[in-house]
Amino acid sequence: MDDIDRRILDILQRDAKISQARIAETVGLTTPSVNERIKKLETRGFIRRFTALLDPRLVGIPLVAHVDVLLEHPRFERPFLEEIEALLDVQECYAISGDFGYRLKIRARDVEHLEAILREKVQTLRGVVRTRVELSLSIKKDSTLLPLMEGA
Repeated sequence: MDDIDRRILDILQRDAKISQARIAETVGLTTPSVNERIKKLETRGFIRRFTALLDPRLVGIPLVAHVDVLLEHPRFERPFLEEIEALLDVQECYAISGDFGYRLKIRARDVEHLEAILREKVQTLRGVVRTRVELSLSIKKDSTLLPLMEGA
């Protein structure tokens, strides 16, 4: 990946709907060259997918909870992760250091909905022995941008 690829990725992560002609104009290439570079970046895995970022509040899912999960034994990790992957309520899952093994980012409509997700979907997974929940009171920064360019 060279500096032009980085510039293309930076442009796309800020606005995935921008035309390839506009990208070409910005980076000093032809539109077919930009198209070829984007295809290569996708093939090589730098671009995982193109998607629309929705406003969680406007679609009725404003609550954010971070849930730490402790598993009884490492043998439960693979099935746990497979189940978590399938749960749309869980946006992110991290392996973490400390007393718990995993941290989940869960979105919910309200506290009652969160409680149902935990009770019916997360805490019932085989091997889960303990969870700890922290609610986000408000979001001060929510970004998907990666710092690809100097000074970004």
